Amino acid sequence: MRRFLMVVAVLAANAAAVLAQAPPSPRPVLVLDKQDQPWAAWVERRGPVTVARVAHWDGTNWQSAGTALNREPRQSVASVSLALAPDGTPWAAWGEAGLLHVTRWTGSAWEEPAPSVNRSSNSAAERPELKIDSRGRPWVLWSEVAPSVNADNVYLAFLDGKSWSLIDNGTLTTDLQSSSRSRSLALGPGDKPVAAFSQLVPGHDYQVFAGPWAGTQWTSLGGTLNLSPDAYAGFPSLVLDPQGYPVVAFLQASAGSKIIVKRWTGSQWTLVGTPGSLGARNPKVALSLGQAPVVAAIERLVGITVRQRSKTGWVDLGQDVSTPGAFVDTLDVAVDSQGDPWVLWAEDDAKGQRLGLSQWTGTRWEKREPPPFTASGK
Repeated sequence: MRRFLMVVAVLAANAAAVLAQAPPSPRPVLVLDKQDQPWAAWVERRGPVTVARVAHWDGTNWQSAGTALNREPRQSVASVSLALAPDGTPWAAWGEAGLLHVTRWTGSAWEEPAPSVNRSSNSAAERPELKIDSRGRPWVLWSEVAPSVNADNVYLAFLDGKSWSLIDNGTLTTDLQSSSRSRSLALGPGDKPVAAFSQLVPGHDYQVFAGPWAGTQWTSLGGTLNLSPDAYAGFPSLVLDPQGYPVVAFLQASAGSKIIVKRWTGSQWTLVGTPGSLGARNPKVALSLGQAPVVAAIERLVGITVRQRSKTGWVDLGQDVSTPGAFVDTLDVAVDSQGDPWVLWAEDDAKGQRLGLSQWTGTRWEKREPPPFTASGK
């Protein structure tokens, strides 16, 4: 682990030098509706603060869902989560001024059905993971960080009408220095929450686990997903197949980092493969037509790569997704009803910061008009 963290430290220092004057990360989120039209959420600079925005493609143009999600014009938002209910209603979650907001779009305004679900009014809510169940109820997994306390408190709750029900009261809590604060949430059959997460195992290293909520704690299906218990693993991305079985993509240390993809068969984890090169980061997994894993990631010297699993192995869907030479910050991936992936990402170069959106047509990537991101900071 120590050697891996040294590599991470060097990469982080280089990235920090490049981005020292850069605006905050847009952290884009992509969701496709039942007509395969994209909805997007992201963060952008507006004067001295950062705001969260949501927009959708109506078939001809991007339409903004309101102006900004922020409740207070002088407070910043670090990240936003977006999900669509079974009836198509958009929901958004974000942390602002210490509060966690969960709202739905009425067609003309964002409505907050219940007050913030924060456990402590003195903590800053962040990193929300939002999902909507079959009954249209929002579930959110989020972090709370209290001033001068070295703890990342993690909670899970769902909204039933106008009342929040707390499910997990901090079982995934870790320290702020952990490089494994990333978690991924999904809802399985019967609206049962399933999570993928990374935890330090005494005597070994950080290991990735995945499983459903068992009433008092998260279960770990089949134990660790690591290829080696003594090699750091983290940054999981989780999706469920039609049977409700998890498919997880994550990073594991290996003279840098590589992507590992594993699938739960109902009795054990099977290795789907290791798509991507050493140094890959920010893996996001989706399923094509409910079965074939699709993994999008950021790779050094290449930018964004997208690979899909076939019967014979991983198929590279091209390496011309993002702008050559641009620094890709973060990305998200979704798959449409035809089984083709879409990628939304944030990139930065001498021309400035921007969002990009591309759709795989079956033979090539087709650039789509990106969401109405404002890079001027005004």
